Amino acid sequence: MTSQSPDYPVTMTTALLGFIAVTCVIGYRIDWALYPFVSGVLLSLGLWVGNSTVIRKYLRPEKISRKKSKKQPFYVFALIKYPLVAVCIWGLVRLCDTRQVMVFVAGYLLLHVVIVMRLIGKIATKI
Repeated sequence: MTSQSPDYPVTMTTALLGFIAVTCVIGYRIDWALYPFVSGVLLSLGLWVGNSTVIRKYLRPEKISRKKSKKQPFYVFALIKYPLVAVCIWGLVRLCDTRQVMVFVAGYLLLHVVIVMRLIGKIATKI
């Protein structure tokens, strides 16, 4: 991703906040929370970057309007993404206890919190 991409600030902010949270987890010696949190952050970042790449590359208006548009990579991405996410969540629920699942969800939601905060910031600057 280049710095020209609109996804770059969200990705970097999420990575920075995730790093700060991981540093706090290590500092407080909460070892059981480290891997679920990091895996939640990495899963959400991977889905964010994957979705935005596929959408920007294959679902642009000029490519959709053509009759011979290449939609195959979009379908391949969807067919790979959903079973992979399902296997990750199934493995997490089977192998971890409730508190580790909650930490995974907190890591996964970190990206969504950053997106909402950026929207609130943009709306606040227009007022």
